Parts: sequence; structure tokens; C-alpha cells
Amino acid sequence: MVTKLASVAIEDYLIKTRRIFHQYPELSFKEFETSKRIERELTRMGLAPIRMAKTGLIADIQGKSKGKTVAIRADIDALPVTEENTFDYRSKREGVMHACGHDSHITMALGAAKLLSAKRDFKGTVRMLFQPAEESPPGGAIEMIREGALNGVDYIIGQHVASEIPSGKVGIYYGAMMANADEIRVKLEGVGGHGAAPHETTDALLIASEFVVQAQTIVSRRVPPFNPAVVTFGTLNSGYRYNIIAKYAELTGTVRTFDKGTQDLIGKELKRILDGLSKATGCKYEFSYIKGYPATINNERVSKVVEEAASEVLGEEGVVHPNPSMGGEDFAYYLRKIPGAYYFLGIGNKEKGIVSPEHSSTHKIDESVLKYGTEILQRSAKKLLS
Repeated sequence: MVTKLASVAIEDYLIKTRRIFHQYPELSFKEFETSKRIERELTRMGLAPIRMAKTGLIADIQGKSKGKTVAIRADIDALPVTEENTFDYRSKREGVMHACGHDSHITMALGAAKLLSAKRDFKGTVRMLFQPAEESPPGGAIEMIREGALNGVDYIIGQHVASEIPSGKVGIYYGAMMANADEIRVKLEGVGGHGAAPHETTDALLIASEFVVQAQTIVSRRVPPFNPAVVTFGTLNSGYRYNIIAKYAELTGTVRTFDKGTQDLIGKELKRILDGLSKATGCKYEFSYIKGYPATINNERVSKVVEEAASEVLGEEGVVHPNPSMGGEDFAYYLRKIPGAYYFLGIGNKEKGIVSPEHSSTHKIDESVLKYGTEILQRSAKKLLS
């Protein structure tokens, strides 16, 4: 059963605040004005924010008596994207945009802090955690943890907007939610020459193409079919003229997995393919497998609490359980330290034309969901403390 939402009373504040943050996006570890704005808002609520990780902040909200501590995390950085939306609060910074919804994350966390600090009708402490640089691995979560953001914290929760989920619904995950997000880099060196005499060359572009094709067989023929995995190449740079056979080629890509065994297997298989191509063609190569954010694995007990809160806010029909995403998120580092849960808040609305995915230059949100995300955060925190 849906219950009365305290966040309705601050909906205008949420919309206005989110639009301000949207107009002034800043890139990872450069969120100086963003951090100052957050600090001012927290101070107005009677809190004492503490700076850490360059542009990060934490602020504790003490309840009516001592107890456990729950952290609410929001990421604050933007992306190097030129916004193509035309509304009047579009980004005022050319080439920088809140294209992943972090402006919404900041706003809903501030909304939760506003409600929690006004009444303080709970036992224990809620720690507001505003984290920089989620978009730039190795990310800001590691720095926040290193500087003590989780000291004394028993649980942590966070949310991410999701355009593929309709507004008015929330995606809850038990266990695996998002994948290991790794990077691969390959450099190939052959023997260049004239396009009219290919027999005198070792064609790096051809070898690179063969590598891309063979790498696609890893998931289909080496990884057990019940283990999710993705191997994707994003760039292939080679050659400089139409009639010259390339001496060099460079490729970059990503590998997404959920377990260490599959992660290690794919890295070894990529190396094995390169070894084979090198022996067959005589090319030289360099290979780097760079492990990025680890898989985001929720604590089932904490996810259950979040689902209870979401059901009160949106009704049972408002809770969905999607398949895990192959995306990556540095919230995973917090979950490696303490029990917690991350979830998706639906923001899509086809009737309003809100369909662009995250990281798109036309990304926008259904602003009516801000009150829902705010309410779920503050209710989840209270339930975990009780």
C-alpha cells in the first residue's frame, strides 16, 4: 500500500535544485563549484560537512539517540558530452553535461538529508556521502574509502537513474547487479609496404581484424553458457593512406563479467589468440588487460529493506527485478567493505519524450521521480537503523 510521502512537500525544492546542478556540470575531480553548492545546502540544514577526496563531502545527521550508522551515497561528476537538449536549464558549459543523471543523484540525496535533518525521528546516524569521479576509473570511491568515509558505517545504500525503466518504478537487485568493467589494449607491429605488393608485408590491419573476429569466439566457445560475459572492441586505429599496407594497429575494448573465473579466462584467451596470430604471421604485439571497477554485488538483506521502502512509496507494482546489467559502477568498492545495496530508479517516460539513454547528449529525466527517489532513500535509511 502506498503511504503519504513527506517528499511531496519539498518537490519544488528538488526540481529547482536539480536544474541548477544540471546547468553547471563539472568533470571528475574538478567538481569544485558542485562541491561548494552541496556544502552550502548541507550547512543550511544545520549540518557540518567535511571535505575529502579533493571534491568529495560527508555530513552526519545524528538521530534522537545513539545507534548504527547508514550511509547514503551520491556521485557528483559529469561527462565530457556536448548537450543537445534545448530547454532553458541546459548545460552552460560547452562540452560538459550531466548526461548520466548525477545531478539527480545529488538532488535526491540532498532531499533525503533535508527530510532527515528536519525531524531526526530515528535512532542512530545517517551519513550523507557525496562522491567525486565515478565516471573516471579508478574512480572516487576508492579515495573516499581511503580517507575514512566508511569509518563507523554499518550499511550503505545508493541509487542510479535508469531511462530504460519507466518512471514510477524501481529496479531492485538481489546479489549481482552490475559487472566487472575491464579494459583491453592491444598494439600490433607488422611490416608495412605498398598495397600492390602485399606478399612483401605483414599487414597489421588485417591481423587486427582477424583478432577482433577470433575474440568474439571466446564468449561463444570458451565461456560456459550460464556465465554472462561480453567482449567488445570500441576502437581500431591503423594505417594512414589508401594504398599503403599498415605496419601498426592499435585496438581498445572492454570485457564485462561477474565472476573472477570468467574474468581470468577471457584475459588468458585473448592472450592465447594474440600468441597464435603472432606465430602464424610473424607480427609483434603488446597486450594490456586493465581491471576496472569490480562487480556490484548487493547484500540481499539490505536489498530487501530497500524493496520494502520502495513498495511503500510506489506500491508493490512499482517494484521490478530486472536482469543484471553489464554496466560498471564504483559503488562496488563500498559493497566490498560493508553490506549495502544499489538500485535503479526509473526515469523513462515515452509520453513526455524522455527516452534517451544515459551518456546520451539528449539525456533527460522525468522530474516527477525526484520525490520518489528522495523518499526511498530516507525511508530505507530509517528502516536499516531500526
